[in-house]
Amino acid sequence: MKLSEMFETRKALVAERDSILAQDAMSVEVEARGHEVANELGKLDAEIRAAQVRERFASSSAIENTLKKTEERSLEYRDSKKYEMQFANYLRTGQMPEQRELISTASSSILIPKLYEDAVLKYLSANSIMRNLGDLRTGVQGYQALRYSTLKTADYTAAWTQPDTGSVAATAADPLFTEVALAPVLCLPKTEVSHQLIAQSDPGFPVEQEVLSHLQVQLSKNLEWGYIGGTGTNSPTGIFTVNSTTGINITTATSASTTRAAAITAGVTVAKLSEMRYTKLPAAYWGSSAWILPQDVYATIAGILVNGVPIFVPSADAALVGAAPFTLMGLPVYVTEYLPAHVATGSTGKNVLACLGNIREAFAMREWGSMSVTRDEYSLSGTGRIRYQGMMFANSNFTRVNALVQLQVTNA
Repeated sequence: MKLSEMFETRKALVAERDSILAQDAMSVEVEARGHEVANELGKLDAEIRAAQVRERFASSSAIENTLKKTEERSLEYRDSKKYEMQFANYLRTGQMPEQRELISTASSSILIPKLYEDAVLKYLSANSIMRNLGDLRTGVQGYQALRYSTLKTADYTAAWTQPDTGSVAATAADPLFTEVALAPVLCLPKTEVSHQLIAQSDPGFPVEQEVLSHLQVQLSKNLEWGYIGGTGTNSPTGIFTVNSTTGINITTATSASTTRAAAITAGVTVAKLSEMRYTKLPAAYWGSSAWILPQDVYATIAGILVNGVPIFVPSADAALVGAAPFTLMGLPVYVTEYLPAHVATGSTGKNVLACLGNIREAFAMREWGSMSVTRDEYSLSGTGRIRYQGMMFANSNFTRVNALVQLQVTNA
């Protein structure tokens, strides 16, 4: 029975019930009919409520399916040759494609074609240390919250759980959960192109590919710097940010002055590196850890000599896929060109010179949505140039810090 038919039946039953209740005297038959009407009304009300719930769920499901199909059509359209041509024409002339960025109907930001987006993501993965080592999720939505257990590996009981017999208590280790909130931080790489270059654009020199090539390199550098040396203020929190969270493993050293060279001299020693590797790093992570070292730090390590012979000789084996072709104390080494800004203040200044650990356990990165581009032909019109502004949202932070060791050097 349809919902409309149920309401009509209920209306007739209510009218019959009211007519019975309006009688001054009731015969046995009328009273029996009154009970039947009351029972039918109760049963019908339950059926109506169930039908309304089903209708509400069906409506919600239909809306969800519509949004999903819209998103699929959007992705399919961005993957078409037609959209690719419209995008190329937009970069050259400023004429908007038929499809805008979904976050705002009034937005002038244009989503890049799927073909170019895939190329950008492949480039980012091939040229990034952190995106390959850390806990990375792309295309996330909403306000991200990283939830994880703060239990260290040593906190889990190694004892076999005993039966609770009344005299022997059962052994248990409850997880202790915490949360790190990640709000999207805007990354805005840009490039500027002259009108003369656009006028020269042709199939042999497609200006749109040059613009995207520049933006993908700039985007790669922006993201990698953020994940390595970001301060957490208008940028992601980088893994080289000084961390004092309870549970993190820290090897400390004291510099002779406030310069980076003095910090490297104080911190990069065989004793400090051995402490990081064999004392501070929990044994549970020995088989899955890697070093992340700035170039100047690794250069100092490679220059440590005993009797005129380097004690750390790069080996030709890579313990992990994509690892640099050398190891340090048996673990892969990844050398980064990026550094956090050196803190040169007095005795309160502190800098991280090296990180060691299971990066995927200790550090998480989130990237929102797709990369989009805006074309600004007004800001630089006086110089005859057009600015192309990329747009992407990302953030990062520490998670299970017990899986990480930082070499922290304090200034004198």
